Amino acid sequence: MGRCLRGFSLLECLVALALGGICLVLALPAWRDSLQAQRVRAACEILNDALRLARLDARAHARDVRLCPSRDGGACDEQARWEHGWVTLAAPGSPGEVKLAVQGALAGVRIDASAPLAHGAGFDAAGWPRQPAGALLMGRWRVCPLRASARRPDGRELVMAASGRVREQPVNCPGDA
Repeated sequence: MGRCLRGFSLLECLVALALGGICLVLALPAWRDSLQAQRVRAACEILNDALRLARLDARAHARDVRLCPSRDGGACDEQARWEHGWVTLAAPGSPGEVKLAVQGALAGVRIDASAPLAHGAGFDAAGWPRQPAGALLMGRWRVCPLRASARRPDGRELVMAASGRVREQPVNCPGDA
């Protein structure tokens, strides 16, 4: 009787492993881009939700509310960047100051704000965006992945209008973000 051996030879296994490795190497950049895009979308969503909640609280309780960068979630920090996290304060600077929410650091993204928003965004008791001195407040936040790509719009921009409404749009990020 003849013996029938079933299985794979060493050469066949090595060829299969090499093909699998090539497929993995080809798929890795697309997977990394997808992961970066998801981080950017999530960061935009989190920041946009925080702005909506701050505005809603200001209108609902007829009090000033301020959203500002914070490294530790304790108080506003002039040296902190938005990706370090932020804190939402009701009646900021008064004896009745209340911490409404704290957002921790956001990994894998860089958030650049236009000059009026670099140190925070505030809403008055009617829900209008105002600077600490009471002046009108509008501006933009640009959310970019840490490793930006020049091939396509890979960032998102949140634009706050004078009414306090925020819209989101795609934006190209600088290659050295």
